[in-house]
Amino acid sequence: MATGKVHQLQAAYSPVEDRLLLRINTSGKQEFRFWLTRHFVRRLWPVLRQTLESHSQVSATDINARAAVLEFIHQNATDQANFKAPFKEVRETVMPLGPEPTLAVQASIAPVAGNENLRMVSLHPEHGYGIEVAMDMPLMHAFCKLLLDAIATTEWDLELGFSTHFSMQTMTQTGGRLLH
Repeated sequence: MATGKVHQLQAAYSPVEDRLLLRINTSGKQEFRFWLTRHFVRRLWPVLRQTLESHSQVSATDINARAAVLEFIHQNATDQANFKAPFKEVRETVMPLGPEPTLAVQASIAPVAGNENLRMVSLHPEHGYGIEVAMDMPLMHAFCKLLLDAIATTEWDLELGFSTHFSMQTMTQTGGRLLH
């Protein structure tokens, strides 16, 4: 449903809702707003991590070495992103899903045919419309950093990151790249 490329992302914690508010602006002047719950993020994270790990083609067999290489790649990618620019409020923005955030309950990440550097990220509510946006790997890393930074402001007691402790335990629980 998204028209245009992702222009800006923002993830912020709402203590009143005890949820993250994810805002996605496109170059086509559309804005999509989603609530992300603790449960949803806990299940989404290993899918994001696995996507980054598989794309980076980390060949180390040692789990700790793979985690260190992925952390290095992530740090390098996020060092090149601009996190200082404020999220722009544009008057002419169209909100196809409405002005109120939609509760995300389903997500998937899939390769884009013909472009190994792009992944189609889908976010959907239980009923109704969601979005599908293409993200390249630098944007995927930036998205992960925004989530990690927002989660750090919560009291969710989640240990997300690229450490082996969290990734192996949770990846076996999710069992794939489709999240419901």
